[in-house]
Amino acid sequence: MTVGQPLIAAPRHARIAPWTEGVDPALESAMFAATYRALPSHNVLKVYAFSAAGYESAGIRFSARVPHEARDLTEPEIASEAVTLIRITFDDFPSVEEVDIWGTVPVAVSKMTAVENTVFSVSADRETYEQVRRQPGLRNDFFLAAFGRVWFAPQVPR
Repeated sequence: MTVGQPLIAAPRHARIAPWTEGVDPALESAMFAATYRALPSHNVLKVYAFSAAGYESAGIRFSARVPHEARDLTEPEIASEAVTLIRITFDDFPSVEEVDIWGTVPVAVSKMTAVENTVFSVSADRETYEQVRRQPGLRNDFFLAAFGRVWFAPQVPR
């Protein structure tokens, strides 16, 4: 062995997609594929999946900035995308019991600021979802409010 050489080399075929964090890559990739296609502006950035003692949870981070445009999503657009992500998670992935959704406005490294770039968050659980989904025609803001604390940053366009 030479100095600087790893003890065990990573297999060449082992690649982690940039939208996953490697906790449960198979579930993360499946969730990414399902959610990315469903959003109008295709802005899912990361999917996280966790499993502990048979309890699976997930996190989905999406861009609150419309790709290739100079505008951020409005509050109703963010709410609509969050509702879509919650529905897909619980309808298509029955093992997931909780999902955290957050929207961010990407900031280029060259333009780093002190302003936090997360502009939206909500945590949803399957039990509440099962109750809420039985209410047809429920507006997105009421749907999200059923999960408790929903946060929008003050700078999100109304």
